[in-house]
Amino acid sequence: MNSKDRVLARERQRGREAALDLAARAPDLDGTAIIAEEENVPAFDPTFDYSGLAAGSPVRDEGQVWQLIQPHNAAHYTGRPATLRALWSLCHTKDPARAKPWVDAYGTSGMYMTGECYLAADGTVKRAKQDNLVHDAEAYPAGWEDVTT
Repeated sequence: MNSKDRVLARERQRGREAALDLAARAPDLDGTAIIAEEENVPAFDPTFDYSGLAAGSPVRDEGQVWQLIQPHNAAHYTGRPATLRALWSLCHTKDPARAKPWVDAYGTSGMYMTGECYLAADGTVKRAKQDNLVHDAEAYPAGWEDVTT
């Protein structure tokens, strides 16, 4: 094994360890804390068996961060976290610099709580002024304020 391969193997191992560490802590973290460590969140794998993971384990998919609600084998389901909302919950952040694009809530999954932010289509960041928001600032302007970054 050459030095480049050794370095790559070592970095892959560090990445696996960081992802496992975050997965172990994630059930006790809020979306802001998980998104702050997004580089350690593994990508969603539609062939992976998530049934051995704890509820709350995070994945990245389509520019968003999701937490496992119901452990399951993804190979038995057609779809991704955005289309399997009974299995995955959307994470939000209070950090405007890490705000993600708007995704509609589905039941309680994805509702915005006070202080959580999203990145609007026009590039501005909006912050929730109240809990349980299911409509963006365009549909419900009274629930949102602009964030100056």
